[in-house]
Amino acid sequence: MPATLQFALLIAILLPAGKIVASISTRFGIPAILGELMVGVVAGPGCFDILHKHLFSGNVAPDAFLLMAQIGGLVLMFIAGLETDINRMREASATAFLVAFSGVVWPFFLGAGAAHLCGLPWSTSWFLGGALTATSVSISARTLMDAGKMTSPEAAVILGAAVIDDVIGLFVLAFLAASCSAEQSTFGVAPMLSEWMRSHLQFAAQHPLFVQMMLIALCVAVFFFVAYGSAQRWADPLIRLVRKMDVNEAVPSCVLALVMLYAVGAEWLGSVAGITGAYLLGFVFASAKLKTLIEHSFAAIGHGLLIPLFFISIGLSSNFRALGGHWLLLTLIFIVAVISKAVGCGLAALGMGMGPVRSLRIGCGMISRGEVGLIVTAMGASTGIFKAPEVAVMVAVVLLTTLFTPLIMRWAFSIPCTKDTQEATHEVNEEEPEQVESAEYNRSEGDASRVLMAIAKEYGKLEVG
Repeated sequence: MPATLQFALLIAILLPAGKIVASISTRFGIPAILGELMVGVVAGPGCFDILHKHLFSGNVAPDAFLLMAQIGGLVLMFIAGLETDINRMREASATAFLVAFSGVVWPFFLGAGAAHLCGLPWSTSWFLGGALTATSVSISARTLMDAGKMTSPEAAVILGAAVIDDVIGLFVLAFLAASCSAEQSTFGVAPMLSEWMRSHLQFAAQHPLFVQMMLIALCVAVFFFVAYGSAQRWADPLIRLVRKMDVNEAVPSCVLALVMLYAVGAEWLGSVAGITGAYLLGFVFASAKLKTLIEHSFAAIGHGLLIPLFFISIGLSSNFRALGGHWLLLTLIFIVAVISKAVGCGLAALGMGMGPVRSLRIGCGMISRGEVGLIVTAMGASTGIFKAPEVAVMVAVVLLTTLFTPLIMRWAFSIPCTKDTQEATHEVNEEEPEQVESAEYNRSEGDASRVLMAIAKEYGKLEVG
């Protein structure tokens, strides 16, 4: 069968299956994304292993499916940025930074210590701890969307902390990469400059880790400054110009191209994950005058095709057969992965005055791991530091935290919070003066009408008399 038809058949099987199971999940009160994830788990190497069936022989169709799924992750983060409450995000900036920092330190050291207690050498343990640091913001963002909580204070802190978390985790990744003798990637400004400086400057050759981290910090700052400023300046004028084109759906085509460019720019210039660039662009468009038009344009292609494929692909990456007799290590690392984020991030939020319930919600929203964790795992495997059992454990932890996060977030948001009640009461009180003024106006208007009618009647009587 041609690769094109193989690819079409994969989508025809997995996409409806994901939607059907997601619909069944919602009827039982389970978040829809769990249904899509479970379809990937069942279709993955642990069960049917659909990508390696004879019907899909060759890697072209499976690779194309996984690539399209990654595009879905970018679109998901762009939509999450569109739905972000900017005012809340600005208010939560200091809290988000402290939550992100705490969400990196706790998993890194606790994860490394737990792995060493299970008999792994320190070199492997540090890599395992590094794989636990980054939060998969896409899972939390989708859960917040489904719950209608994207404008809540907790969402602002979770999404802001996850973006900062990605930047801090980058330095952890740089440290881990410098600790091994693996060949470094040359993609991006920072790696290229680092390689050039090591070969031409004696100081850089003697202190490669310091130079690499300084270059990364500089590139991150430049990317955020240039990308944010450019989008804020040219977003609305560009969309207005595109709307004048006499072609169908010119706006979503242009915006989708910008999402891809920002994703590439994030990794090439900023040395951060591509999803960070997509989220940044969506964050800027959240304050654009044509935000509603963009939201409607991306709803169908995002939630109808690309985003479900992204979550199905996460399940497809799991393989429980390689775990063997390492269930104790998996259990311990999973417990550390959950507690380190929930407690570490929750305590940081509590220290910033978020309150017990909201701090619990923030800690739960930071539990899920995802792309960055898998990247660190792949790097550990390529250098020989991770063997097959460690790779299987980390993939399983990423999947389990992905499955666990929507459930615990749903539970956390079901807990009554006094601050929610107070804010709702405050909003109602702000509306009451306008309502009272309107009622007074209507009452006075009615009184005047009755007086005029009485005068008219008396005037009529006088004329008749």
